[in-house]
Amino acid sequence: MSMDRQQMESCLERVAAYRASGQTAKVWAEANDVPMRAIASWCAHARRWQARLEGASAGPATAPRPSGFVAARVAPSAASASVRLELNAGGARLDLHWPLAHTRELASLLRELGR
Repeated sequence: MSMDRQQMESCLERVAAYRASGQTAKVWAEANDVPMRAIASWCAHARRWQARLEGASAGPATAPRPSGFVAARVAPSAASASVRLELNAGGARLDLHWPLAHTRELASLLRELGR
């Protein structure tokens, strides 16, 4: 259920009154005939509601977010020139940075390690 501006403002006013009272949530809730779960929920959402209200009153602060597929190209120089492998066997650990130009040798090594 989405709250409208008036509901958020009303809840925020109650949260402010509760916090200003210095009372525990239980004492304040009982004295103001508010369910304990409601005040807990309002306090949890207060910061988000305040931000939403401030953003709504100022209008859209950011440009609309793009949607849909955006094609990206990776420059060959930005691509990784090696494969990083971490192998754990018992107490031994092997960390390799293997050049992509030598993948056949890497396959051979992996076959041997797998025996």
